[in-house]
Amino acid sequence: MEKLYKLAVFCLLVFFVASCNDGNVNRTIDNNTTTNLEALTGQPPTTGNSTYNQFTPVAYDLDAAPDGSILVTQNGTVQRIRKGVVTQVAEIPGTLGQPANGLAVVGTNSYFLASGGLDLAAGAGVWHVNNGGAQLIGDIETFETASDPDAFEGPQWKNQACEEDPAQGFTAGPQSNPYHLAALTGSMALVGDAAGNTVLSVKKNGTVDWVAVLTPPIDQNGDYRFLKTAENDPTIDCYVQPVPTSVAIGPTGDYFVGELTGAPATPGWSRIWRIESGANNVVCPSPQCTMFADGLTSIIDMEFGPDGMLYGVEYDIEGWAVAIGKVFDPSQDPAGGTLKRFDPATGSHTTLYSGLPLPSAITFDKWDNLWMLENNLTGPTVRKVNLP
Repeated sequence: MEKLYKLAVFCLLVFFVASCNDGNVNRTIDNNTTTNLEALTGQPPTTGNSTYNQFTPVAYDLDAAPDGSILVTQNGTVQRIRKGVVTQVAEIPGTLGQPANGLAVVGTNSYFLASGGLDLAAGAGVWHVNNGGAQLIGDIETFETASDPDAFEGPQWKNQACEEDPAQGFTAGPQSNPYHLAALTGSMALVGDAAGNTVLSVKKNGTVDWVAVLTPPIDQNGDYRFLKTAENDPTIDCYVQPVPTSVAIGPTGDYFVGELTGAPATPGWSRIWRIESGANNVVCPSPQCTMFADGLTSIIDMEFGPDGMLYGVEYDIEGWAVAIGKVFDPSQDPAGGTLKRFDPATGSHTTLYSGLPLPSAITFDKWDNLWMLENNLTGPTVRKVNLP
């Protein structure tokens, strides 16, 4: 994926809603107001708050545990919100100061975690954390170095020379940034490898494989969208990269994969793919991987709700590159991100909220409350969000 994106991730700068005139509901959240579902469900614990801002940048993901607690990644650690108190429950060896990118709970004290990924995939891995102890189960750095699926499998649309960028310190060759992930079973996780443009499977026995290779967004002629020529070879075309950031398991077992898309981060170029349950080594698009929704912008996370609908977050409706620029220029008025609800049968969607400040992750707790991570770069905040 593009160097600007990767540089943003590892310098702690991570990262338009579709032009739909379909009567979608748009509401702007007042960020000074705590919203929650307690009045609707009548079941959440009466202790604790509905908004937590005790976290330090950068935070990338959150997930809900069976006991009702919310787990949040913060740099190389995992923090737990339980009964109104935030405590650290795990530290990933060798990753402190680097992002813990993705979290997928499999039990109250057991979860998968994705971390690392630098130039030439350095440090990319998936961990199994149990009772605070972390074990590396997926050596994605080694896998990507040996395989580099987006360069050597399927249509082979990416040339490794397109990764070279001396000004930003990136070398021609394989790249990896394992980002958000989903637990397929208690012993297997699916990972959106943002820099690798792939969906990977990682098993607790150490097996790593590629499930799907995503291809670039296409133009009106059906051609891959051109970005530039390679740094040292003008005969090599480099394309806009899909950059999968999120994976969600649907009600029937299919895998849904959301794209951020690489530079220039143009609004409307992001898509969501639907991969058949059990598929392996497939290309998107293909009979086993079909486009579920398009015309989206900078999808950063997705989660299925208790109603069977798919909820997706767009990081900023002007694209992630604009959102990052706004972090460094407070005088700019950020457009903000969105929360959308998708019908898994048709892909049709409704915008539930807009104007969200750098929304980065969502999860549903055991009481069906929706929690959202916002402001992940500047002042991470986790709170309940009332669903209309």
